Amino acid sequence: MLTTLKKKLKTGSVLQAVGLTVIILLIGITMQVMNGNFLSAANMEVMAMNLIFEGIMAIGMTFVIIGGGIDLSVSAVFPFAEIIVAKLMIEAGLPIFPAVLITLALCLGIGLINATLINVLRVHPMVITMGMMLTLRGINLAITNGKSIAGFSDDFLFLGQGTFFGINLPIVFFLFAAITLGYLLKNHPYFRQLYFIGGGERAARLSGVKVEQVKTVVYMLSALLAGIAGIMAAAQYGAAHWSHGNLSELKAIAAVAIGGADVNGGSGNVFGTVLGIAFLAVVHNAFVSSGINTFWYDAVNGLMLLIAILFSKYIERKNARAVLSAKQMKLDESGGYPKANMAEQRA
Repeated sequence: MLTTLKKKLKTGSVLQAVGLTVIILLIGITMQVMNGNFLSAANMEVMAMNLIFEGIMAIGMTFVIIGGGIDLSVSAVFPFAEIIVAKLMIEAGLPIFPAVLITLALCLGIGLINATLINVLRVHPMVITMGMMLTLRGINLAITNGKSIAGFSDDFLFLGQGTFFGINLPIVFFLFAAITLGYLLKNHPYFRQLYFIGGGERAARLSGVKVEQVKTVVYMLSALLAGIAGIMAAAQYGAAHWSHGNLSELKAIAAVAIGGADVNGGSGNVFGTVLGIAFLAVVHNAFVSSGINTFWYDAVNGLMLLIAILFSKYIERKNARAVLSAKQMKLDESGGYPKANMAEQRA
């Protein structure tokens, strides 16, 4: 019976992943028929690079959302990392390694502050991370006077413009992070606790899960990945600017939700998030290639996000009914009263 229940619980996420894959393939094939270059290697690279930094942030967002949280500050951490690494290298004259190390340490500190405020104040993560986002945007503007910072060395530019076996380094890092963190999320007991926390924080705490500690780790991970994305973006663009990454938090959240995660926590996986990013990238490129007004791109993404949320809610209710049914069957098998007998006994 337990095996059957587990299969039922997995059915929704599998259906969503299969459906999303089919949609991506249909869009790709249709656009290839209309435009013979859509599935070419060059255009596939363009598609990947268009949303690669949002994709890196979305991996961290997956962990946060599964644990029942949200992190809006990543869109400000992204340019913050750009600006700090630029100031350390260009203005302070530090070498690449210490400049990157200090920048990532500061990003980890931002994640730690987010988690600490959430744990101590017991305020919804959206409020705390939105406050952090606005604070960092002000800092980014103040320390740059609204201007961009350029003049990186060629060695640093390689981080964003170089290739590894013909593949752009940001794409290589995205794949490495997705595979490594996806494996840990699926198999490591520490990260598996996130599903328990997202399903019910109070129950998880009573069961001995160190909720505050786990949440601290995932918010630091989210900020770290946003910082890495910012550093690689500065290397790709050749400049740092306070406006980079605008609305990237919404794209990251959309990718996670479209990929099948429950925005209330308790479900989701990195593979689904990768599919969500792939969908956003394919749709964006399809709009550009077909000459359709790109303003409609946001409308389509928003519609898909709403559909994904509605579908996840349907699956959640279906799974809840399956759990209740399994509990009733177990009660009946252990000598509990069937529904009819219970009614008679009450009478």
